[in-house]
Amino acid sequence: MTDPDPQATRPRPKVWTTLSGTTIGSVHLRDGLPLQDAVLTWSDGDQAVVAVADGHGHRLHFRSDTGAALAAVSAVEVLRRLVPQLGDDAAETEALVRAAAAAIVETWNAKVAHHREANPYSDIELGEYGAAADPLRAYGTTLLAAAVAGDLMVFLQIGDGDSVVVDRHGTASRALPDDPHLDGVHTSSLCQPDPLSALRVAVLDTRVEETVLAFLCSDGFGNSRVDADGWWRQTGEQLVEFGRSRGLDWIGEQLPAWLEEPARVGGDDTTMAILARSEL
Repeated sequence: MTDPDPQATRPRPKVWTTLSGTTIGSVHLRDGLPLQDAVLTWSDGDQAVVAVADGHGHRLHFRSDTGAALAAVSAVEVLRRLVPQLGDDAAETEALVRAAAAAIVETWNAKVAHHREANPYSDIELGEYGAAADPLRAYGTTLLAAAVAGDLMVFLQIGDGDSVVVDRHGTASRALPDDPHLDGVHTSSLCQPDPLSALRVAVLDTRVEETVLAFLCSDGFGNSRVDADGWWRQTGEQLVEFGRSRGLDWIGEQLPAWLEEPARVGGDDTTMAILARSEL
């Protein structure tokens, strides 16, 4: 018997760290609603994935907490398979991300169908809540996700929420353009007839952009801020500053407490997921 290849058993260097937190909103607590947000992360050396989903919470979306949880799981499942395929060609990578988004939607639909079969709608849900005419609507949710492999980072989003990248100087920028379908009341959703029509994607070379951190958050974070146009810049700058001065473990410990204020003031569930270079 020969000794195992040391290269095969050696742990991969940890390049990216993932952090996350979520807090139920004060309005949902008041109304006796469950947490509608979901967050899930995965990392392995120089590869990492984060996903945030925000269930709509409306009475017609009465299973949106489950829809959000299934969306986060679907995104991480698919993107974990995607990251080893990411290459240097931006156009080719964008095509891969769009194909992955289609696979996420397909996976989410399958998981929803399985959950619905195991938990049939009641007569009231079928009639009064319209589940008979639109069986997906009950699970309505948004989705934000990001994945990184080495120096290449990709984003995809359907619906509201914020995807932000921050460079080594602490300067933040939005990873994706605004969704033209958002009107302040309605949002694009995985439950709509063609969710991919609302898909936004981005491909980023972190070496060119000098990216050291990215964060995704549900709209409960930004909507509670007075400075709607600047809060994400300040948040990005502070995250990089804290990462350098106190470390990523400290940020992870503080994150749940940081989310409590916007969840209490704004009333909505508040969730954030962070991708950060481990050396930060």
